[in-house]
Amino acid sequence: MSSEGALKIRLATAADVPELSAVGSRVFRDAYGGTAPDDDIAEHVEAFFSEPVVRAEISRPDVTYYMATEDDHCAGLVKMRDSDVPALVFADSAVEVQQLYVSMDFQRRGVGALLLDAVVAATHMRGIDGIWLSVWTDADWAVKFYIKYGFESRGDVTFSLSTTDFIDHLMWLPVEQK
Repeated sequence: MSSEGALKIRLATAADVPELSAVGSRVFRDAYGGTAPDDDIAEHVEAFFSEPVVRAEISRPDVTYYMATEDDHCAGLVKMRDSDVPALVFADSAVEVQQLYVSMDFQRRGVGALLLDAVVAATHMRGIDGIWLSVWTDADWAVKFYIKYGFESRGDVTFSLSTTDFIDHLMWLPVEQK
């Protein structure tokens, strides 16, 4: 049993779509607002975090959302999806962490690591070689977090946000199979 105020990681369901949409939208805007034209940011948020998009994604068999909650409030989310293995990864199988967002008021409390722990456990149970993701090279806080967790950079890729291009590190975490 967990006490009141305890952080919990759980599989997200369709009932969580409004919170997933709100947290993803807010954290993306907080992290990337000002790095691209406002219209590009708004277009990206609508394309990836609107309730209809999240509802469609959560119903796909190749997509899994986990959410961190405290007192029934969403502290963060991670979206993993089955994907093709990028050429820079050199593995037979992988899942992608497509989104990992932690609300500002929950940052520096281990929420991101707990969400990644859930992805690692799911990946391990499925016998998949590892996890890949891309992270903006200028997001020092995020790059440092992933390196500390054990990810290594395998090279750089371009991420386009409408009319703005960003350089991302493609990062890889092998998942040991026993």
